[in-house]
Amino acid sequence: MPRYAYGAKATVEGCRSIDILRWHRLGYLRSPRWFSWQWSCDGENTASIQVDTTIHRVTLKYRQRSYGEEWSDVSQDVPLDWTPCRFGGERPWFVCSVWKNGRYCGRKVTKLYGAGRLFACRHCYGLAYASQQESARQHGLQKAQAIRQRLGGSASLMDAFPERPKGMHRRTYDRLQRRCESAESRSLMGMMKFLERHRLG
Repeated sequence: MPRYAYGAKATVEGCRSIDILRWHRLGYLRSPRWFSWQWSCDGENTASIQVDTTIHRVTLKYRQRSYGEEWSDVSQDVPLDWTPCRFGGERPWFVCSVWKNGRYCGRKVTKLYGAGRLFACRHCYGLAYASQQESARQHGLQKAQAIRQRLGGSASLMDAFPERPKGMHRRTYDRLQRRCESAESRSLMGMMKFLERHRLG
């Protein structure tokens, strides 16, 4: 499962995804057929998969490799489920077909993500939304600022860490300093990821 340092998770925005509603709107699920699906960045194709569809499943065919390994061919069957719509017709769902910790997922989802060897739902890969990561960055910043101000210093992370206030136990001061350093690290890592996403996007 992809994770970043300091507990930050990979995001859905940072992974290749397939959207069943988009395929449905394009008419790719109306009858058995074959098509190619591609991803691009800055106008250049970066990856592609071949897709075979029937009314009850899609088969994803692509090449994949992990770091330090050779390329391998992957063929993944993903079941489809159709549910009635309120005003008529049906809408499709991917049924996540990944086994995790000995248990079959089986969630009905709109999107699957290519964050590993197989396409799976965001729950199986532990993916967060970028907005959640941004919230974590803000929370780390606010916590660090609150600790600094509690110790009589300024809220700026650029200033030196405040001295121990008169009358405060050394153990309490050391604990607050560790918490502040941890919060600052989370905030900094979140900022780096935020800037990286915008640079690549």
